[in-house]
Amino acid sequence: SPRGFLLIAGQQFIGMVLGFIVWVLLARMLPVDDFGEFNAAFGVAMMAGTLANLGLAQYITVPFRAAIDTRDFHLARGLRRIVPACIGVAALVAYVVIFTAHMIFDHGSTVRDESFAAVLALLPMIGIMLYLVATANVHGAPGRAMFISVPLLQILIGFGLVAVLLQNDDAFDILDAALIWVAAMTVVCLLLWRLNLSVEEPDFKAGPTKLAWRSWTSGTLPYLLNGTASVVLIQSPFLVLGWIHVSGEQAAMFAAADRLAQLLAVAGLAGSAMFLPLLADAIRSRNHAYCLRLIRRWFILVGTINVIGLCLLWLFGDHFLGLYGLQYRDAYPLLLVTGTSIGFSMTASVFLSVVQYDGGGRLVIRTSLIWSFIGVLAMIVLGSKWEAMGVAIGQAGAFMGMYLTFTIMARGVLGRM
Repeated sequence: SPRGFLLIAGQQFIGMVLGFIVWVLLARMLPVDDFGEFNAAFGVAMMAGTLANLGLAQYITVPFRAAIDTRDFHLARGLRRIVPACIGVAALVAYVVIFTAHMIFDHGSTVRDESFAAVLALLPMIGIMLYLVATANVHGAPGRAMFISVPLLQILIGFGLVAVLLQNDDAFDILDAALIWVAAMTVVCLLLWRLNLSVEEPDFKAGPTKLAWRSWTSGTLPYLLNGTASVVLIQSPFLVLGWIHVSGEQAAMFAAADRLAQLLAVAGLAGSAMFLPLLADAIRSRNHAYCLRLIRRWFILVGTINVIGLCLLWLFGDHFLGLYGLQYRDAYPLLLVTGTSIGFSMTASVFLSVVQYDGGGRLVIRTSLIWSFIGVLAMIVLGSKWEAMGVAIGQAGAFMGMYLTFTIMARGVLGRM
C-alpha cells in the first residue's frame, strides 16, 4: 500500500539524511584535499569490504530459512559458525593485497600510506556488519537491524565528530576520522551480534554441525559476482580520482555531489522492500496482469518521487552543496549528472528484478559485469579529459546503459508470460 511504502521510505530517508549530515560535518572539519583523500580511501574500503563478505550476506537467507522450516539445523549451525571466520580471513587477505599494491604502484596517489592503512581497518567490520544484518532479517528482526546499522551508526559517528568539534581540536585529521568510523562500526557490530543472539532460536546456537564447503562455495559465487559488479561501478570513481587521475579536490567535489544525490535512492530502496517479494510471486505464478499492475504502481510511486527529487536538486542543489562549504558549490554540475543517473537507475531497477525472477540470474550477473567494465573504462578515459565530470559521465552512462539493457530484456520476459 502507499502507506506502507511511505513508512519504509521514511525510515530509509532518516538514515540517509543522518548520513548526509555526517559527511557535511566531516567536510567542514577537514581541508578540501583531505576530505577528498578520506573519500578515496573510504570508497576502496567499501568496495573491498563488500567483496570480503564473499556474497554470504545474500546467500545465507536460503539455508537459514530452510533450516527453520525443516527443523534440521545441522548445516545452518555449521554455516553460522564458520562465516565470521571466513569473512575475517577474506578481509585480512584483502587488506594485505590492497595495501601492498598501494605501496608498490603508488605514484603520486592522493591517498597517503598512513591514511590508507587506517581507513582500510574498516574492512572486517563492513563484511561482518552486512552478514549480521542479513541474519537478523532471517530471524525476524529487520527493523531493529536496520536501525542499528543505518541511523544508529550515523548517530555514533556524528557524536564522535561533534565531540571533537566541542574540544576545538585544530589538529583533527584523517587518522582521527578513521578512528571514529572504526569505533562506531565496532560498536554497531557488537550490538548486531547481541541482537542476533537474542532473536535466534535455541536450536540454532547449540547442537551437532555439518559442513558443506562445495555447496556453500557454489551457492555464494553468484551473489559475490553480482555484488562485485554493483560495488565496483558505485565506488570506482573514488579509485579513479584517488589513484589514476589524482586530485584530492576533484575527489572531494565528486564525493559531495554523490553523497547528496544518494538521497534519491530512498524511493528505490523502499520500493524494493515493498514490491519485490510480490513481484517474485507474480512472475513465479505467471500472472501477467498482476505483474504489470505491480510495475505500474512501482512507476507511480518510485518514479514520481524520483522526478520530484530531481527537480528539487535542480532548483536547490547548489544551496545544499553549500552546506559542505562555499567551495563545494562548484560541484553543482556533478550533482546534476549523478542525481539523474541515480534517479533513472533506481526507477528502472524493477526490470532487473523481472529478469532475475524469471530465471535470468546468470544473465543479470553477466550483463552487470560487462557494464561495470565498460563504466570503469569510460571513467578512466573521460576522467583524463574532464576530471571528476568525466568520471561522473562515465559512471552515469554505464548505469543508464545497464538499466536500459534490463528494460529491453524485461519486455521480452513480460511478452512471453
